[in-house]
Amino acid sequence: MPTLGEELKRRREERDIPLADISEATKIGTRFLKAIESNNFSTLPGGIFTRSFIRAYAKAVGMNEDEAIGLYQQQTAVQREEPQPQTVIEQPLRPAQQPSRSNPPTIRRAPTQTSWPTIIITGGIIIFLAIIVFAIVKKLNEGSRESVTTPTNNSSVAQRNETPSPAPQTGPAKDQPSAQPPSVPKGDQLIVKIEATESDLWTRYQVDEAQPVTMTLKPGEAQDLPPAQNQVKLNIGNRAALKLVINDREVTSFPPDTKLFAAQVTISRDNLREFFQ
Repeated sequence: MPTLGEELKRRREERDIPLADISEATKIGTRFLKAIESNNFSTLPGGIFTRSFIRAYAKAVGMNEDEAIGLYQQQTAVQREEPQPQTVIEQPLRPAQQPSRSNPPTIRRAPTQTSWPTIIITGGIIIFLAIIVFAIVKKLNEGSRESVTTPTNNSSVAQRNETPSPAPQTGPAKDQPSAQPPSVPKGDQLIVKIEATESDLWTRYQVDEAQPVTMTLKPGEAQDLPPAQNQVKLNIGNRAALKLVINDREVTSFPPDTKLFAAQVTISRDNLREFFQ
């Protein structure tokens, strides 16, 4: 049975398709395509990226994508289950030794087990030491509480001295910057929704200056992102498996030079038209 790489290469050569054409169509480097044909999967990025590369290559040469993934899983499973060679050192056979009268057999004694009295004495010593440590700690705590006690008048004076004075104002209150940024009307917010279509979708998103969030969606699963005031940044594993909706409108295009795999997309008010051309 041919391997995955052999089958893909055979189909490509039957259709007389150069690797450069497949690389241009799938946005996958020729180095990775050659690694797939030679079954050198360790060169690929691994995980969902490797499966996405194999699916894209199989689709380009007319091979069933699920069949290609099945061959890949079978090959990698066989490689993991191959037993490692073991080194066996052969020892020369020795003739059976007969006991002689001059050398009587040695009698080995089993190791002596710890007796119960020893265990009880050891436990008593540990408990005694614990009681002593507890008494010392309790005595130290009582002494520290007595030393902290001070007259009431002195404590009130200390509180007055420690009260910080209000900072002088350099101008009217309206000149001071507000603690919160001005709110943006709901109609101006960016509402983004992502959905996985035909295969698993790996993505990482960042809304405004919040922390990035990474997730993987199964086919048919969708996720509403938090509303954005300024922009949303997306890292997409396989753009072909993505359905993107912005403000209840499905995206029909992406900015120029957006990659098919490992794509990086920024959505803002300035470039919204590029997603609906």
